[in-house]
Amino acid sequence: MLACAVAGEAAPARADEITVYSIRDADLIAPVVAAFTAASGDTVRVEFVADNLVKRLTAEGATSPADVLLTIGLDKTTQLVRYGLTQPLTSAALDAAVPANLRGGDGQWIALAVRPRVVMVRKDSAVGPVDYEDLAAPAWRGRLCMRSPLHQNNIALIAAFLAHHGAEATEAWLRGLRANLARKPAGKDNDVIRAIAEGACDIGLGNTVALAQLRDGRDGDDWRRWAQQVRAVPTAFKGGDTHVNLTGIAIARHAPHRAAAQRFIAFLVTPEAQKLFAAAELEYPVVAAAERAALVRDIGAFTADTLPIDAIAAQQQAAVALAKKAGFDD
Repeated sequence: MLACAVAGEAAPARADEITVYSIRDADLIAPVVAAFTAASGDTVRVEFVADNLVKRLTAEGATSPADVLLTIGLDKTTQLVRYGLTQPLTSAALDAAVPANLRGGDGQWIALAVRPRVVMVRKDSAVGPVDYEDLAAPAWRGRLCMRSPLHQNNIALIAAFLAHHGAEATEAWLRGLRANLARKPAGKDNDVIRAIAEGACDIGLGNTVALAQLRDGRDGDDWRRWAQQVRAVPTAFKGGDTHVNLTGIAIARHAPHRAAAQRFIAFLVTPEAQKLFAAAELEYPVVAAAERAALVRDIGAFTADTLPIDAIAAQQQAAVALAKKAGFDD
């Protein structure tokens, strides 16, 4: 049986029902929710929020039934904090389980799973490890594919580059990426993977979840075949590690069942729960002891950049401005 919580979290004196507002479809977190209820006695009602979560919470105010907020993307996670819609969830157990760079500096959120954004090439390519900085090198002229630089996945990477290197170097890097494009940015990461498989470009940028999900066949046999012809390459900042985006979780500011919400989040960072949660979307668990899904293991191991996520999030608006200035749509 799964443990009720990480060390240091007491079992509940009585069962509660907590409400989770989730940007992720409820079916995808149903297995870990069922495991939590079986272990703790607490029940969980998951409400899928397809539209603006900030708008929903702001409108509900202090009467909101939300206890827990589950988000996808560092932009949406840190936005909740910026609008004052969360409360601290820090504990010694959470601090021990989740690396500091994957927790909000003010204790308002933690990452539950991460999505490395890496270089991809055809399986028969001789390309080895690549630094993000080198993607702008003339050696890649006319050989690079990527989705729109204004998509949040790329904005997060640009923001990380900006936090590492500053505005001048980032602008030069973006202009190098633009010069190296094999075609105008379009589509999703899936389309980048297909373009690599079909030989439209030699190298591309994508999230590991896109490659893993295509390989598992959820989008059909054609996409699986293209994904099986593509591999991820070890990718990092020079002298550093791999940029990751995240799935994040926080306690709502007006949570009616704060203690139960804390128990739920503590449960989600146990190795057993991490395995269940990350496997649903084929992400990487944040807890080192958690087992990765087989398809994720096959893609490779990536060490998350130690730059705090909050430091990356702080650069997002500047990243948008620089991406527009670089003229990818010209």
